[in-house]
Amino acid sequence: MRITQPAICITVLLLAAVGAAVARAGGRVLTTSDVVAIRIVDHPELDTTTRVEPDGTINFPYVGRIKAAGRTEDDLGRAVRRRLVALKIIAEP
Repeated sequence: MRITQPAICITVLLLAAVGAAVARAGGRVLTTSDVVAIRIVDHPELDTTTRVEPDGTINFPYVGRIKAAGRTEDDLGRAVRRRLVALKIIAEP
């Protein structure tokens, strides 16, 4: 599958403890037990919703485990994009 120039959007759906995540430029800082929705614009087959595991990672289809806890939403989006490009699932934007 070859996809070109996707926009990646990360949304925190549920916070384990209200106020536990700190908002900064780039979105919330993710913590364990947060549930995140990752949407690849125009490519719903790559969309996923997952929980940040106790080890601080998420499991993203086609990519595997990615560290999420301690990252902002935007930083996680960039990490997912880099992995998708490295695996040649999407083209470099």
